[in-house]
Amino acid sequence: MTGRRTLRGARAAFVLLTLALAWWGFRGRWREIADAAVDIGPVRLAAAVACTAAGLALTSVLWRLLLRWVGSEVGVRDGAAVFLVGQLGKYVPGSVWSVAAQAQLGRRHGVPARSSATASALFLLVHTATGLLLGGLLVLGGALDRSASTTWPWVAVAIGAVALAPGLVRRLADRFAGPGARTSLGFVELGTTTALMTAVWGCYGAGLLLLVPAGGSGTPGFGAAVAAFALAHAAGVLVVVAPAGVGVREGVLVALLSPVLGVPGAAAVALLSRVAHALADFAVAGAAGAWARVGRVGPSAAAPAPARAHHE
Repeated sequence: MTGRRTLRGARAAFVLLTLALAWWGFRGRWREIADAAVDIGPVRLAAAVACTAAGLALTSVLWRLLLRWVGSEVGVRDGAAVFLVGQLGKYVPGSVWSVAAQAQLGRRHGVPARSSATASALFLLVHTATGLLLGGLLVLGGALDRSASTTWPWVAVAIGAVALAPGLVRRLADRFAGPGARTSLGFVELGTTTALMTAVWGCYGAGLLLLVPAGGSGTPGFGAAVAAFALAHAAGVLVVVAPAGVGVREGVLVALLSPVLGVPGAAAVALLSRVAHALADFAVAGAAGAWARVGRVGPSAAAPAPARAHHE
């Protein structure tokens, strides 16, 4: 009982720490946030948070698939809680904290820490690579103005495509998972991953578009919103010292959207996007944690099922 209390206390402290750090990231900008929120209204802001939450829910599905493909399984409820609560670690400076948190949370459900860490590391890889690939392809297709340079979209596409090569991903998975692990990451699995992440970027792009005030001087298209957010998010992940990509993501969004919205308009949208994602992050983490607890105390789930090793 004491051990369980200690674990619950540690989880609560972790969530409170990430909440405090997320709040700290908005210091001195609450007036700007309030003004930008008034411009779009509460309905559009709530809809943007809902779109973002839908994208986050899909990422938890992807994480469970990656976990299965590296040799372990966990139930839907527990997997969502492990991933969505653990990913709050991104608000702590350094990209390793979400991976470490997910590994620790997964151990409670019988998932080896190395399997969780491998799935989380692969998730960061495919998350970033698909953002670069899809964003670059959309820019090359004319979704965003690229008059200043014709080189960088090709670089983004090339990096994304190479990083998603099945041979490379499989070798990385085998190395991370350790000796004796049986990973299954071929063309089908990487195709499924890319399709899921395309849907995720679509949700995030829709959320971004809802944060653009109606009736303004310009409105980006859906493809532009998806491209801008995917590229900005990838850049934020790559700059590991920025907690949750703060500052980096907004800078890229402003650079990509300012030709349409102007710098002040793009800055307001980028700031509101950060707020919407923070709200969605903590909302889905809370919902996933509550859902997992309901599953454990329900009549058909008196005890959590142990995670199963997956064999081909």
